[in-house]
Amino acid sequence: MSLRIQLWIAVALIMLLSALTSIAVSTLSAQHYLAQQLHLKNMDNAASLALSLTQLPKDEPSIELALAAQFDTGHYRLIRLTDPRGEVIQERTNLSDPEGVPRWFSQLMAFDVEPGIAHISDGWSQYGRLRVESQTTYAHESLWRGTKTLALIFLAGALLIGGAGSLYLNRLVRPLQDVVHQAEALGQRRFITIAEPTTREFRAVAGAMNRLSERVQDMLADESNRLQQLQARLQQDPVTGLLEREHLVTQFRVLLGADHAGATGTLILLRVQHLSDLNRDLGHQQVDAWLGRLGGTLGAIAGDGDFGFAGRLNGSDFALISADVTEPSEHASSVIERVRTQLGEEAARAMRIDFGVTAYRPGESPGAVLARGDSALARAELGPGFTAELQLDQLPDGRRTQAAWRDGIRQALQGGLHLAAFPVVDRSGILIHTEAPMRLQMDGQLRPASYFLPWAVRLGLIRDLDDAVLHAALDRLDHDGRPTAINLSTESLRDTAFRQVLYRSLNQRPGTAPRLWLEFPARGALRHLAELRDVCLNLAHTGCKVGIEHAGPEVFDLQPLTELGLHYVKIDGAIVDGIHDSPESQALVRGLCTVAHSIGVLIIAENCNDPSDLAVLPDLGVDGMTGQAVSLDRGLL
Repeated sequence: MSLRIQLWIAVALIMLLSALTSIAVSTLSAQHYLAQQLHLKNMDNAASLALSLTQLPKDEPSIELALAAQFDTGHYRLIRLTDPRGEVIQERTNLSDPEGVPRWFSQLMAFDVEPGIAHISDGWSQYGRLRVESQTTYAHESLWRGTKTLALIFLAGALLIGGAGSLYLNRLVRPLQDVVHQAEALGQRRFITIAEPTTREFRAVAGAMNRLSERVQDMLADESNRLQQLQARLQQDPVTGLLEREHLVTQFRVLLGADHAGATGTLILLRVQHLSDLNRDLGHQQVDAWLGRLGGTLGAIAGDGDFGFAGRLNGSDFALISADVTEPSEHASSVIERVRTQLGEEAARAMRIDFGVTAYRPGESPGAVLARGDSALARAELGPGFTAELQLDQLPDGRRTQAAWRDGIRQALQGGLHLAAFPVVDRSGILIHTEAPMRLQMDGQLRPASYFLPWAVRLGLIRDLDDAVLHAALDRLDHDGRPTAINLSTESLRDTAFRQVLYRSLNQRPGTAPRLWLEFPARGALRHLAELRDVCLNLAHTGCKVGIEHAGPEVFDLQPLTELGLHYVKIDGAIVDGIHDSPESQALVRGLCTVAHSIGVLIIAENCNDPSDLAVLPDLGVDGMTGQAVSLDRGLL
């Protein structure tokens, strides 16, 4: 029973007890007063009638007429005249019940009124004894009307008080509802804070839970900062903040082998000409400041997408990898303009930067793509600077038109979407869920998502693909009990209509929803925290698991992350790659697991392709693993 109902019951009982007590006291007081008045009336009427009878002749007709006249006009219950021996001379009675008064009330409020007694004389001798009892029906009727009126007044007052009390109770209980909401959020691993209510008891509870949430958030921020510093020390160039060559190549290799839109995109190589001369003429401090500005610009451009990144290959060479970019020429022009603007006029005049551009496709090696970029960069060095050269040969589908891509994707969707199967297992090798990336039959082949997703995003077809993936996964779950994870795009996360379809579909399948796992790209999802929070809150009651993929330490640096209620985070394969031989990477992953477990989030490692890495990860606290080392069997569902 809720507190509101209990309070209402207590208030109602108190009001009822007060009303009954007041009515009882008032009614009894009125009864006592009426009884006194009836007694006085009996005495007065008996004395007055006895005096009249004493003066009359004592013949029977005269006595009878006098008694009848008095009885008919005086509302009497009984008038009895007896002789000195007690024998009745004359008697008049009216034993009728009161009208409109319940019998139980008449019996409960019965009047015990002493009759009026008077003696009648005949000369010097006693003629008889007169007994007078007034009628009580009128008193009962008056008493019943008064009781009903009082009860109605109390009822009207109770309704008014109840209305006012309801408003006050809502105001009183509202802070408690906030406390309950916060407690439920903590139970769902969402560490939110609320305004502390004015009620002392509620304020103490809310304050304690706020302090808990703040401590968790502070701990998360501190640990995340420490992990980001560790990652920066291990992987980033200290001057520009970009990835060092080794880690960039590793991350690029993971990206090219991925099964998502990031496996298709554009590589831009940048070379700062005559860097040693600039250091000699302008000083290292000035040049490093410019290089830092250049690194910040490249990092910001890479961060615009869900899978891009940038790095420093050597002192003067930089690489920008922009995933999902299908038009290298347009993208290169935009990058050149943005770099020139961010560097400023002085740096742009002093520094000459050349750009070599090429596209990459899934399955290529980083060396081959970088070699094409170097070839384009060599031609760009023959130009005036701040120009780009493209190297686009040996790339399949390079000249395919937008119309051809649109028709191809739509025709493939009409033919049916396929889901692949990649197992995700826990430390004991037990299946957690099966990853189910989409496949489309295009050009006579079953193509992975990395083949067509960039064009689907560009052509506005990603919503149709995600819709098909969702319903294909739900249909499969209806026939197969294995938990299944599907990848949804950032574009669909932002789409209100798609989210409504998602909520409606899962609410209509309460038995299926708990076996569905949804994951969004970490970078894109965290740029749209409001939409991600909306998904987590609306799906919490369904049992569906919501997570993010391709995540790094920066994910845990966001305070709102503790308020989302995520179930799991899949850490990027570039962090896991070669971890068995890297104590620093092991420390990084161990720290990520510690932070995640503190807020009840599972950590799953992606792209576990080396059995040696697979053997190390459980000891670091990783909850699940996926990749070629987990299973080489990739069947179609």
